[in-house]
Amino acid sequence: MPLRPGLGFHPDFDLLQEVFADPALIARGRYREVVGGYLRGDDVSPRILRRLAAEDPGKASGVFRKLLKKPRFSWERDGEALLRKHKADWYDGPRLPRVIPV
Repeated sequence: MPLRPGLGFHPDFDLLQEVFADPALIARGRYREVVGGYLRGDDVSPRILRRLAAEDPGKASGVFRKLLKKPRFSWERDGEALLRKHKADWYDGPRLPRVIPV
């Protein structure tokens, strides 16, 4: 699912990109905190994680295996259920725009 054009501020997005490029970084506390925050944050769209995972689902699987301590986690099989569990509000119905042009 492509991200819509626009300007958004995503704190520590660089760290998120780094850990999805090198899943071994999830062993470091700061990286775990950032990925956990993006996964569990109510105001964070699931599209961000989807987009990063789509680049390399195998690496995304490695990130979430270690974060969740689930050695059999597979992004391709379990990713959507994970997002629906932690981002249920995003799936309940249409979201109102956060920014309205005037």
